[in-house]
Amino acid sequence: MNIDTDSLVTFLIMWGTPTTMMLITYLKMSKDDKNDVKKTFKSAHFILTLGFFVTGYFLSSLGNLLTLEIMKLIGVPLMIIAGITISVDFWKENKVKSILLPMLILVAIFAVIFG
Repeated sequence: MNIDTDSLVTFLIMWGTPTTMMLITYLKMSKDDKNDVKKTFKSAHFILTLGFFVTGYFLSSLGNLLTLEIMKLIGVPLMIIAGITISVDFWKENKVKSILLPMLILVAIFAVIFG
């Protein structure tokens, strides 16, 4: 397990900044808003779309940072499942977005694998 300093700084900026901003925003919310956020995060729709994508991308980028291939192998299928679910969800709204989005997710997956 070899950690590169440049990869560590990039990882901390990429994941630390949004996490900190979300935490600060969550702490400023009212009690009703916090309950709505908890309810949304526990919904199956959120978990299968954004939840799987963010978790998969996090595991893959952590695998890149720690040079552990097994973490990439766990993260990529999660991103693929999320891509399929998001595409099916967008198919109802807009046909062009439903075709464009999987291509963008594939680019993200290739960037994680070969990046």
